[in-house]
Amino acid sequence: MTDLSNKKPGSFSVGDNVLLGISEFDRGRGDPANLIGVVIAEKDGKFRIGTKHGIADNWLEKNSLQPTKFKRLKLSDVPDHEHNIRMLVRKSSVGSGQGYKRCNCTKTCNSMRCKCLKAGFMCKSACHAGRSCTNT
Repeated sequence: MTDLSNKKPGSFSVGDNVLLGISEFDRGRGDPANLIGVVIAEKDGKFRIGTKHGIADNWLEKNSLQPTKFKRLKLSDVPDHEHNIRMLVRKSSVGSGQGYKRCNCTKTCNSMRCKCLKAGFMCKSACHAGRSCTNT
């Protein structure tokens, strides 16, 4: 075990780009498995990580971070507001975070009763199979 821990990369310093692995519990089907971040601060062996969508609201341990070859994210690219990890993952997602919304409308989806239209999304094929829809 000591040989394995000695082979792991050393500590990170402020300004280093890192990968933050996201557990399946914290991400949806269309969400990324890793977030690219930059180390903002270090205190007592824990790190504060910022992404292009904001700062993680908790301090992370070294074992939850991995070094990356990606070196384009700078401290100046990180906005000042804090979010939890799920929100940061959702903002960098191609989908809408955990779960998918669908409407199950029986008409043409042209009123605000349609869940998709109300949320600002386009209807998908899973919403209502074979029926006409104006929100596509």
